[in-house]
Formats: sequence, C-alpha cells, structure tokens
Amino acid sequence: MRNWFLISLVASIFVFGCTLPVHYMGRSYPPTTNVDIYYSPHDVKKDYEVIGKVNITAPNLPKAQNGILNEAKRRGADGVIYTNMQNLADVSNGMSFPPDKVLNADFIKYK
Repeated sequence: MRNWFLISLVASIFVFGCTLPVHYMGRSYPPTTNVDIYYSPHDVKKDYEVIGKVNITAPNLPKAQNGILNEAKRRGADGVIYTNMQNLADVSNGMSFPPDKVLNADFIKYK
C-alpha cells in the first residue's frame, strides 16, 4: 500500500510539475481550435479587439509559444500578437543557470 502511495505521489509531481504557469488577464469566450499567430499589430488585416494579455516564463521559446497557443485556444482567442520577449536571469546560491524566456502576448478576437 505504501509503495502505491509513493508511486502516485511521484507521478502527480511529475505531471503537475511539467505544466508552465500562464498568467492571463482578460475576457474569455468559448474555446477555439484555430488561432492565428502575429508578430506585429500591423500584420493583422482584419478588424479586431484585444480581449486579454498573457505572459509565460519557460526554459525555451518553443515551450513558451506552445503554452501561449494552448491558453489562447482555451480562452477563445482568434489570434495572438506576440508583444515582448525577455531573458530572465536566474541566479541561485552563486550558481548561474541558463536564463528562462519570458514571452508576452495579446489575445485578439476578430470583429
């Protein structure tokens, strides 16, 4: 019985420890399955409104982009406009680690 508890605990930590925290502020709509990606507001050729802002910290850009894309679908966005990217220096106990990436974006809904 004790072994089953330990296996469950380790599995839970692994599953929940791998999710990246996405910080979202804005409105939500029914989920969408297709989200357009933009790197400048000038690239959007349709009328739209910004429905929210999001940021995520991840060890690399593909993980950050994937996290934002999944959150956009969940929040019902029609598009994502990436607005800013930064490196986050992480120094702990005198040891330097590769910096995490902080990615910011706007979620948009077409009019």
